[in-house]
Amino acid sequence: MSKLINWNSDWFSGNFKLFVDGLQKGAITFGIWKGSAEGVFEDQNYQFVNEGFWQSSTKVIDRKTNEVVAVINYDCWKSKALISLNSGEQYEWKATGIWKSQWTVSNYKDEHIMYHSSSNSGSISSDTDNELLIIAGLFIKQAYNRQAFLLMMCIVPVITTSTLRHH
Repeated sequence: MSKLINWNSDWFSGNFKLFVDGLQKGAITFGIWKGSAEGVFEDQNYQFVNEGFWQSSTKVIDRKTNEVVAVINYDCWKSKALISLNSGEQYEWKATGIWKSQWTVSNYKDEHIMYHSSSNSGSISSDTDNELLIIAGLFIKQAYNRQAFLLMMCIVPVITTSTLRHH
């Protein structure tokens, strides 16, 4: 069964709202200074807790049971991530397209989720009802966006300082 979900985000906070048939069915809310987030979709509620200095991994906790239900490991050099569910199943998050405006979450067998973005909104086409995977795909995209922003914030002062010293 194919599911179509629309989303929009607030550029500054990175928070997402998810809509099915025009009705808001979920949201992802990020912490102000941390990359951790709270994700709600349909009747599921998850907390994403980053670990490591460059957020090399994220624990996904089911808020109803306080149980870790998945771990996300990032491969920053390849814009990929591996979502490992506690059931043993694994899914790959992968950015596609020249501007990274499309990405997928897939087990390369029977579950595939495609994401499309345009500015601060987009759509999700999913052939699975797994709410965790649907939310995780957006969370990972925002985690990479935050890493890119932090990297730019570190590089720009170095370049500016270097340029000013030579004049």
